Amino acid sequence: MSVSVFRMNQEDNSFELGFEIPISSEEFFTKFWQSAIEELKIHGIQNGVELKKEQLESTLLELIKLRTWAYANLKNNDLEYMVTRIDLLIEKLPLAFKAENTILWIG
Repeated sequence: MSVSVFRMNQEDNSFELGFEIPISSEEFFTKFWQSAIEELKIHGIQNGVELKKEQLESTLLELIKLRTWAYANLKNNDLEYMVTRIDLLIEKLPLAFKAENTILWIG
């Protein structure tokens, strides 16, 4: 299993086919992301959370905090994996909001 960002289809609350931003394997997310999220009191990037456009700026700031945490707490492949995924999210999240009412879901 993995944790990703999906875009919600407004008509029926299904996921939009063809859109996904991978975050992490579920095991890695639980072991490292969740530890950082709890330690840093992150709200925007959590498993099972909806993201709206008005939350984008604060979520991007939280991703920068997560990157700093990763550099301080991880090494080698774990560090590279997490930082690569954080950078992907920083790049792709702003583009994911194709309309003002777009809702993204992390799961």
